[in-house]
Amino acid sequence: MAKGQKSLKLKLTFPEKVLGDPIIHKLSHDLGVVPNILRGRITDKNAWLDIEIIGNAKSLDKAVKYLAERGVTITKID
Repeated sequence: MAKGQKSLKLKLTFPEKVLGDPIIHKLSHDLGVVPNILRGRITDKNAWLDIEIIGNAKSLDKAVKYLAERGVTITKID
């Protein structure tokens, strides 16, 4: 990891209304974090992902705020 970079491991649970939205793309393209998908399950009714996001503290905060605003349930993973 580059100097000043941090990482968060999160379990994301997506509501049906956002399935198909390019949420992970927005994290990397617009919010400046690098997503690393660890595992997950996606169906036509629901989805969850265990993900690690890497970036500076400000970018990580923006990413978590964006996810919450989209209705994604966020749980930190140790």
